[in-house]
Amino acid sequence: MNTAAPPPPSPKTWTKSADRPLRSWAHSLGIWIFAHALGVPVPWQAVRQTNARALLAYEHERLNALAAAGEHVPPVLAFDGFSLTTGDIGETVDIQLHRMPQGERLPLMCAASADLAAFHARGQWHGGAQLRNTTWNGVRFARLDFEERLRPGMALPTVQVYDVLQMLFSLARFLQPLGPGAALAVLQAYDAAVPGSPALREFIVHLLPRLRRVARAAAWSKRLDGSREVMRLRTVLDGMAAFVGQAS
Repeated sequence: MNTAAPPPPSPKTWTKSADRPLRSWAHSLGIWIFAHALGVPVPWQAVRQTNARALLAYEHERLNALAAAGEHVPPVLAFDGFSLTTGDIGETVDIQLHRMPQGERLPLMCAASADLAAFHARGQWHGGAQLRNTTWNGVRFARLDFEERLRPGMALPTVQVYDVLQMLFSLARFLQPLGPGAALAVLQAYDAAVPGSPALREFIVHLLPRLRRVARAAAWSKRLDGSREVMRLRTVLDGMAAFVGQAS
């Protein structure tokens, strides 16, 4: 990736306030079901949002802690308990991938995966690691959206694996046209950045049979079997299988 000097800070700012709509009950349930389908025991109270001020205070606390640790996150410009204003950290990776030609996407996806691994190796976790919450300014990656209260209710290795799965499935639309080898490359990029860590591979070994059953069940419906969602799922699963197969 490019190692030129970072661009000057953007004058753009972003403000979250306590009067914005909170995650609905149905949306919370969807997140909870997705996490548990992946074998990640996310507590219900971690996904159900009922107190907007508490969410802002928690994100304010996390942003300050991550910045103090030297991580690249939005700078806090103002916080009064009712609103949180942060500086801009650039364009998200998913937007950039949409603009790029299909054949040029994989290096950026792999670089984002390796950067997430380095973030984890420093003892950090995201909780919302979809690439709509990761930015790239041509020099470095940065992260935003730290509302998810997954710690201390969940073990750090489990939350970090959940981060990887969120990232991988957020890339499914870009991976599917490239085939399972692209999903394998993204997982390899993560693994290479944290050599010797078996947690991800072991988790996927136990996860694959469960997701394979979902993919097989879809075959009973012609409409589902040919859907983009199922095709993307199968691409990711084949990449996962190749990843765990490397250790055999």
